[in-house]
Amino acid sequence: MSQEATSRPAESDVTSASVRPSSSSSLEDAMDAMIDDLLWDPWEERIEAQIVEQLLRGASPALRRRVAAQRAELKARQEAARREVARCRAESRRLREYTDLLRADVSGYTPAQREAYERDLHRRSNHLFGDH
Repeated sequence: MSQEATSRPAESDVTSASVRPSSSSSLEDAMDAMIDDLLWDPWEERIEAQIVEQLLRGASPALRRRVAAQRAELKARQEAARREVARCRAESRRLREYTDLLRADVSGYTPAQREAYERDLHRRSNHLFGDH
């Protein structure tokens, strides 16, 4: 087998799956998971509820309702922040995948592979940046 024949990717490897994500992305994913575990601990909510209950012992019903409303508002803001973080992380992952695809060495691709690569690149570009 010649050097040229072995250096080209197989035609079935045309998709972006042949472009491997950088090792930093898996490290970033692991760090994100660790941060989530630290910041959004389910035990925190239970402990907070116990503390609030102790602090409100003997409080008037009006004060209890006001504190409950404040806690509900805070919980809604936390959930909104979690959704925003998840959205930003997904966007960041898509951008990393796109830049990995841009950096891919396609010099050994066949015309069919190059065409599939260009289609995938165009699709991702439209998804990230809108039609142009």
